[in-house]
Amino acid sequence: MRLNPDHFWTYSEWLFQHNALRDGAILSVILALLGFVVGYIISVVKHGPSEGFLRVSQIIGQLFTVDLPKMSFRRIFAVAKLAVKESIRKKILVLIAIFIVAMMFAGWYLDPNADYPARLYLSFVLTATNYLVLLLGLFISCFSIPADIKSRTIYTITTKPVRPLEIFLGRVFGFAAIGTLILGIMGLLSYIFVVRGLDHDHGVESIDPSGRSGETSFDNRHRHTYTLNSEGRGTTNEVKGHRHIVTKVGDKVVVGGPIDDLTARIPIYAKGLSFTGRDGEINEGYNVGYMSEYQKYIEGDSLSRAVWRFEGVDKSLFKDVMLYDLTISAFRTYKGDIVTPVGGLIHFRSIDGKVKSEDEPFKVKEFQVDRRSVRTKLKGFIEDRPADLDFFKDIAPDGNFEVVIRCQDRGQYLGMAAADIYLRPADLQFWWNFVKGYISIWLQMFIVICFGVMFSTFLSGPVAVIATVAALVLGFFGFFVDDLVETTSKGGGPIESLIRLPTQMGSQIDLDLGNEALQTGILMVDRGILAAVSQLRNAVPNFSQLDTANFVAYGYNLFGGLLARHLTIAFGYFVLTALVSYFFLKTREMAA
Repeated sequence: MRLNPDHFWTYSEWLFQHNALRDGAILSVILALLGFVVGYIISVVKHGPSEGFLRVSQIIGQLFTVDLPKMSFRRIFAVAKLAVKESIRKKILVLIAIFIVAMMFAGWYLDPNADYPARLYLSFVLTATNYLVLLLGLFISCFSIPADIKSRTIYTITTKPVRPLEIFLGRVFGFAAIGTLILGIMGLLSYIFVVRGLDHDHGVESIDPSGRSGETSFDNRHRHTYTLNSEGRGTTNEVKGHRHIVTKVGDKVVVGGPIDDLTARIPIYAKGLSFTGRDGEINEGYNVGYMSEYQKYIEGDSLSRAVWRFEGVDKSLFKDVMLYDLTISAFRTYKGDIVTPVGGLIHFRSIDGKVKSEDEPFKVKEFQVDRRSVRTKLKGFIEDRPADLDFFKDIAPDGNFEVVIRCQDRGQYLGMAAADIYLRPADLQFWWNFVKGYISIWLQMFIVICFGVMFSTFLSGPVAVIATVAALVLGFFGFFVDDLVETTSKGGGPIESLIRLPTQMGSQIDLDLGNEALQTGILMVDRGILAAVSQLRNAVPNFSQLDTANFVAYGYNLFGGLLARHLTIAFGYFVLTALVSYFFLKTREMAA
């Protein structure tokens, strides 16, 4: 899992410093002006300039003077109740049976030899639930109002004291209620499926003559080795992403259930990452030719280093030992030995560099979390003189310190990003993190329901489905649009590409149609199309950012600030779709 810088923003940073509030307000103003202009143009065509402006103003005024003040929660509840009954009548609960069948087949086909079975199980249940629930929200929301319009029952409702906004709210809340019921059942079944699928026991197969170490039995396609301390307690080594607690009871060694596979780590991340090059001078880290720019690399057996800066770490979180995790990678420039792991050195130092701990050697554990620790009472140096140190008195008296890593092996490189080292003061209960993951799925479903109901107020059912699917596609894969707009794509925009295909003109050569004015016009139209698509992309929710399945699957606690951001986004789109739906339903009511 790759954590981006925006994952570390607090809610207030996201809202104010990174302009989420400003961008939301600008989008709302643009859509409001666009809606007013379009509505006015349509009204002008039907009634003339003066009468058209009067009618549009009247509809806007009625929202604030009549419909909002006189809105009834009893009527909203009645419409929501009808929406729930309508969904049940359409056999929507069959989706639960489909999900159960999918889990039964998954039990057969999920790879039991996977290196991280917990990650595999969680990714499956979260992804399957997400897609099924989005499809649920899509189909129950897009066909309801068009069916009422087609049968003309909508006019019976609107002539009663049921207001347009109440129709939208009732439909959304009703569909969200049935979706919540189904999602809750899916979540419970998923939790049971994951926990039962990963639960297993080991016996003891061999014991060292000293009685301090041994090997477990081969169960669930793996075995462990273990070591006991003088008190007869210990843990096994990590295999397939988990360990077991081992205790000696009398003459018998007992192996407990798996631990560390279903976790919710609460990480403390560094505030910044900097690099020095092979000459010791500050640089941006080396690029070893990989397509991804996520990690930068330091060179082995040189002055090249990576330095993480931590700020304001609370010493009360760590008593005798400070736990931290490494997820760095290795790049080998020679392939003669791919078995021996690349070595590195790590030490902790004060911000001014005068106090530092001894270098601790480590071997890179690629593609897995390396759980490590440093004692708060440790050996080190004060101005290059050996000394006994207290971590939070000598190195980090104000909670600020740096972590320095360098690579030992000549010709090898270590790669790291800002999130590849973090402190680990505690773990949250996994079940609560699992629930938060399902809250994130619920928010995506709720947004889809809002869009589906909104589109259904002025489009037929099939067309509303297509429009909602288009919003979903832009939300999940909008980064392709961003790449087209922000970079110069080979082959040009959509029109230029259509010209190149039949003329068999390669993307590496300049477009030459023999008419400079025509070529300029094509380029301008392409820029306009891409700009319009980019603005449309910004108007729909970014579903890829709302997807938090990886947080749960990889064992990271879902940040409260991140979930608060998602709640704010969902509420914003709820208000936006409610207003759009109100005006379309109000127009239909007046037309009736």
